[in-house]
Amino acid sequence: MQIADHKVVRLPQWVFPWLLLLAAPFLSASDSDWQGVDRVVAVADVHGDYENYIEVLRQAELIDRRGRWSGGTTHFVQLGDVPDRGPDSAKIIEHLKALEKQAKRAGGKVHPLIGNHEVMNMTDDLRYVHPGEYEALKSRRAKRLQKDYLDRVVDYVISQQGEEAVDDAFREQLLKDYPLGFVEHRQYWSSEGEFGEWVSGHNTVIRINRSLFVHGGISSDFLEQTLESINDNVRSELRSIDPSNLSFVDNQRGPLWYRGLSMGEQTPLIAEEVDALLEHFDVDRIVVGHTPGFGTVVPRYNAKVLAADSGIAAHYGGHLASVLIEDGEIFTIQRGQRVPIPSSDAGLLDYYRSINEIEPGVKNLEFLIRQLEEGDESP
Repeated sequence: MQIADHKVVRLPQWVFPWLLLLAAPFLSASDSDWQGVDRVVAVADVHGDYENYIEVLRQAELIDRRGRWSGGTTHFVQLGDVPDRGPDSAKIIEHLKALEKQAKRAGGKVHPLIGNHEVMNMTDDLRYVHPGEYEALKSRRAKRLQKDYLDRVVDYVISQQGEEAVDDAFREQLLKDYPLGFVEHRQYWSSEGEFGEWVSGHNTVIRINRSLFVHGGISSDFLEQTLESINDNVRSELRSIDPSNLSFVDNQRGPLWYRGLSMGEQTPLIAEEVDALLEHFDVDRIVVGHTPGFGTVVPRYNAKVLAADSGIAAHYGGHLASVLIEDGEIFTIQRGQRVPIPSSDAGLLDYYRSINEIEPGVKNLEFLIRQLEEGDESP
């Protein structure tokens, strides 16, 4: 039983059957491929920061002052990792759900992709849940739900370890680690809960025109997979949540976790992997989130990879950037200003200097600029 890191105890179902929600029909599998789209905006990890999320969407001309869809036929890709780190994941999810309907009526599309933090919340890994997340979901019955839950935890621990295991310090720690709203949070994020079912009704990887979008990245291990098979496998695992069989959602070289495309030295081996992936999925580039650090969109491997996680959430510095693909041209929207993304590494220095003028003071970006000025083109 791991109390300190908020790892939920997987108690037998008879201990708290009331926690399980009535199963609702699963959403049908979403399409994975769209062609002929004039305008695409990709926004990476927002991590519970509602204000910055809203501002990035406004800067990309996706919503109006009231927060309603104004993007017309634009396809908006949210690259996953809505929850954790910040307090307002529930507000962001509700807004995304509303935007999905509004965009559809306007002929556009919202694609909320699955990220590793969505999976963590669904599979009881709560290490990064902000206390505000529990507070936001607290119901009128929160005290009763908390008491019932803690009573069952105590009964279970006593049955396994004896009464001596449950002293005053243990009970006090329980109250800290399972605050009011915790039970509601687990209900919402269960595979049959409102958030869990919404997440598992979406895709992990999609193709729009000549671009592939995925939260973490895709390694060469997945060259035998199709878009549909990846999406179906992730959805299947999230809908069953069998801790002994999470081979897709826990795979560190899989689409939710892999960082090999977006960080580290740009090696010939990874360059070959990138080319193989582009050929396999018949695209010109891969757009990923998951790995912040430079305060902007980072083009890698001659812009065949766009690492889009600028660190939008305040937890990561509040660097507001998104990817815009319009009429065959590719831009970073940095705090509302369009900066063309160079098609080759030869244009990176000018690109980063332009970003630095808009968003000064990002130490990693300044270091990258110095490297390029000194002739080292390996970010």
